[in-house]
Amino acid sequence: MASLGTKKFYKTHNGLSDISDNQILKNSGYISIVLHSVFYNSEGNFWQKTFGGVDNILLSSSISYKSSSETIDSQTIQNKQTVKANTSTYLALSRLIALKIPSSADGLELKISMTAIKDDSFEKSIDLMNSKEFQEPLQLSPIPIGQILSITKIVKKILTGIENSSKLEATFAGIISKGKVNNPIEKERLVSGYLILISNDDEENDILEHLDEDELEVDANGLNYKNKKLEQTNIVYSITFDQFKGIDEQSNWFEKYKEALAKLDDIILSIKEEEHQRTQMDAKKLWIEGSTLLFNDLTYVSKEQKSIKATYLQKILQKYKELTSESTENALTKFLNKGVEDLDFIPNLTKFDSRKIDLEVNILAEEYRKELKNSKMYLPK
Repeated sequence: MASLGTKKFYKTHNGLSDISDNQILKNSGYISIVLHSVFYNSEGNFWQKTFGGVDNILLSSSISYKSSSETIDSQTIQNKQTVKANTSTYLALSRLIALKIPSSADGLELKISMTAIKDDSFEKSIDLMNSKEFQEPLQLSPIPIGQILSITKIVKKILTGIENSSKLEATFAGIISKGKVNNPIEKERLVSGYLILISNDDEENDILEHLDEDELEVDANGLNYKNKKLEQTNIVYSITFDQFKGIDEQSNWFEKYKEALAKLDDIILSIKEEEHQRTQMDAKKLWIEGSTLLFNDLTYVSKEQKSIKATYLQKILQKYKELTSESTENALTKFLNKGVEDLDFIPNLTKFDSRKIDLEVNILAEEYRKELKNSKMYLPK
């Protein structure tokens, strides 16, 4: 999997080595990845050990989001640092490289590279790309993804152009499958927890051969072994999973839902029944438009899309009932016009049934509100 004697280990976020229950399943939620720590141990060559010297180290990371239809690459420069020979240093701590990307891909590939720069022809470009504004995490929303692809193109050009020698290159590919498998680690399935990569290129002192992984421990400052800082070059990723992303208030579908709710205010100014019906039809049209845009928003998994759709239908119906004093049955009948084609989030609904629709909409909406609250998120008013 990796070069220079690199070996991978896993730990749960609570420190256990058994991570088999942490497999991330396809379309089940969202993945965030933090480059938790990168510790570099500079051995130095013969001349550096004898006379002293330095390495100009460039740290870059990349993540590839792979599906059957496309691959999205994000590559960033994480650090550039001058390191004295025979010393060790942290090159990165807590760098977010992926933020709530949906688990709808077939897999993710993580790459980390440490290189010693031998020329300074790209120094200004490297310094620029090493700033915070060019270290954005991978997100799949239209505006961030456009910026990320542009940054990735520049970084690739820089890394291709500079003369360098490799200090460490490591790659991890995690498969996202539909169902759970036995021994997900051995079968290269993506799991949540700490992914630990330890490198050893010292043939006389091969720590990897006899390392006890139960003695590995990750804290806020990096990787420890037997209660001491591990002095070998190592990299720690923190992979977390969330079932829900929450409401994107900058999205086009959210604007449509807001417009649908605002449209109902016209009922206050209208007197005739046909004006009420026209307002109700306009609000329904906006809700359908919002739901269509939401369905095409690939930054959300289908489970949350259905919950959001039901939640805003509930909000619209509640407001409609308050303004018209209609019963729940009449409100549903009038608003939906006895149709079920827009209620795909309700299973096994083949004909209009106001009681079942009301029950299912309320269950989905209230469960979603509860999940958001548990995740310290909220539903916009």
